[in-house]
Amino acid sequence: MRSAVSIVTHRIRVADDPQYLTIGQVKRRFGDVSDMWVYRYIRDHGFPKAVKFGGPTSARHWRLSDIESWERERAKRNGASHPI
Repeated sequence: MRSAVSIVTHRIRVADDPQYLTIGQVKRRFGDVSDMWVYRYIRDHGFPKAVKFGGPTSARHWRLSDIESWERERAKRNGASHPI
């Protein structure tokens, strides 16, 4: 008699991955700004868009490397050490 084999799928815990930031982490990075600030900067200032893992209701996360690149570009363009 064969035993049933259970298949376990491992969900990636993006919130635990330091390479990805939640909206709260992004807001704190820029001085406790609002959600609207983040989305306005995406629309008007080339701030990186969030990535989604999974279906349409999955949480959005930002790649830290994308944010750091955006910060460097803004600092270089503005001639300052801080991007904002």
